[in-house]
Amino acid sequence: MTRSDKKPDRSSPPVEPGPPAHTEGPSAAPFDWRDYVDALIAERGSLAALAAHLCERRNHAEDQGSVERGLRRLRERGSRPGGVWGDRALRCFGLPGAVSDRVRWMGQYHTRFTDLPVPLAQELLRPWDRPPLSEGPERVWILLGQTSLALRRRDPEGAAALLEQAALLDARCEPTARVELALVEAFVYARRHPVRAGEALERASALLDEHREALERDAPEDYACLFARLIDQRAYPLNKPPKGHGRPVHHVALVLYQSIPEDGPPFARCRRHNGMGWTHLHLGEGEAARRHALASVRAAGDSGSLRMRAMALNLLAATLEARHQHGDARQARARAQAIAARLEDEALRLRFRSR
Repeated sequence: MTRSDKKPDRSSPPVEPGPPAHTEGPSAAPFDWRDYVDALIAERGSLAALAAHLCERRNHAEDQGSVERGLRRLRERGSRPGGVWGDRALRCFGLPGAVSDRVRWMGQYHTRFTDLPVPLAQELLRPWDRPPLSEGPERVWILLGQTSLALRRRDPEGAAALLEQAALLDARCEPTARVELALVEAFVYARRHPVRAGEALERASALLDEHREALERDAPEDYACLFARLIDQRAYPLNKPPKGHGRPVHHVALVLYQSIPEDGPPFARCRRHNGMGWTHLHLGEGEAARRHALASVRAAGDSGSLRMRAMALNLLAATLEARHQHGDARQARARAQAIAARLEDEALRLRFRSR
């Protein structure tokens, strides 16, 4: 994917941005061609310097005056298609780093964007799916964010349709987007198309291996969370295989979950403890399961994630039921259900139904 010469510093995990500002109501575009060209001018110092750089990158196919006029016209296109000059500018400069970071945050499952109530998250995503962002490969993040919302609404057909659109962008995307897409595909197709899901999971694994050095250097938190999700998606069916797909292999699942580092970011630690807790519970090792459930609750709290905290509370409720502490179990599950209700997350709510 073509990016601006000026890349964001990823030597340390970025602070997650908040929702974009809206000045004209929910349908207002948070970023249009005027914003885009102005951001490029700010980076280069002047329109003339910007045009000179683009002219040079295009081997002087046009004179600098023509390029300046093209960029001025592009600046006035609002949220309409950018045409020839929009395509040329995006291919040369990519999107500003702050914009890429924002849409990446909205598209990644392991960010706190998934903690927003479904209607609010949908409102924040909608205005970004238009030019200039929709004309570049970064649109994949908007499609992935919309896919996540479709899954939370229990709309697998809608999720699959969105993934088909995202797959068309795959070859042009940055590695984290390609891994994210593969992991989401594996999740969506796990029950209906297990072969396709398995292929997607192997693709995610190969991409993480291929780009491991660069991701650990430039986006270490993303790498750790993506790795934890990959392990979880491999181990979960070993604990609870679909009907007709063999018997559980809990000890293998436990080894997989143990491969997630103990000192990773809170999301990854929560995934590790949650997976190990359920596995120990399946093995009849109630005390170990309880310890991991409590550790998962703490890690979810450290990450500030309501969604992960609800999952950890659901595990804790199951360990309390195994110890015949039914009153405490009901309280823990009620807390998980209350979180799911506040998030307006139907899929999460149904997961926490009393047994």
